[in-house]
Amino acid sequence: MEPSGQEFNPNDVPGSAPSRLTNLVDEYSALVSDSQNPSWELIEAKLIDVHDWTPDAAHALVKMAKQYGWFFLRNATALAIACDQEDGDMRI
Repeated sequence: MEPSGQEFNPNDVPGSAPSRLTNLVDEYSALVSDSQNPSWELIEAKLIDVHDWTPDAAHALVKMAKQYGWFFLRNATALAIACDQEDGDMRI
């Protein structure tokens, strides 16, 4: 069960992201040629070369996505928004 008290819905995938995330999901989907077997190194390189992320920030973003997945990170996002933590302590 989610903190909201609602049951987890396994069909609630990134394609059904809240409207505030839809544009980001679409933007990052363009970086991923195969969502079932993503090339994390290529995604990291594209974040740096095409999207102007710093190497450290791109590495951290890819590492978190790979290690934690969207279910955990969407809850972390909701908590960060509730606590008004836009940049966090790492300042990447």
